[in-house]
Amino acid sequence: MKPQPKPSSREVLAGLVERVTYHNDGNGYCVLRIKARGHRELVTVVGHAAVISAGEWITASGEWVNDRTHGQQYRAKRELAPQIRTVA
Repeated sequence: MKPQPKPSSREVLAGLVERVTYHNDGNGYCVLRIKARGHRELVTVVGHAAVISAGEWITASGEWVNDRTHGQQYRAKRELAPQIRTVA
C-alpha cells in the first residue's frame, strides 16, 4: 500500500508537467500529471489554466482530495500559471 499524503487546509505544490491528461479550451479546466518536489511518483493535479503544456514548471496552491472515481489528487485553488525558468 502506498503512503498517502496527509490532507491539509492549504499546501503549495511545485513541479514539472509531465503530461496534460485533459484540457478544456472553453473554461480552462485541466487534469495534469506532474513530477512534484518531494514525491517519488507522478502526482495528479486538477485545476484551471488558460494554456498549459508538458515540460512547463508550475506552482499551485490548494489541497489534497480523495476523489471517489479517480483517487488521490491535488486540487489547485487558483489558476495554474506556468513559470518561466531560466538557466544562468
